[in-house]
Amino acid sequence: MTGQIALFIRLLLLPVAGWLAGTGLVAYDEASGTLAVSLDDLAQGLAGLVLWAGTVAWSRVAKARGGVT
Repeated sequence: MTGQIALFIRLLLLPVAGWLAGTGLVAYDEASGTLAVSLDDLAQGLAGLVLWAGTVAWSRVAKARGGVT
């Protein structure tokens, strides 16, 4: 089961990494060989992700207590 979960997470992270590179949040500097990250844009994206995760978690809590979501 752990292997399946790890594979699922990996398959989710691959398109996310491509999206980050495609949107310009992460850029590769060939001269120095480093990755540059736009912290303001990344923080906004992470805030949205945290809010989404919170709604999913709250939905699980509500269902566990007999509520309807």
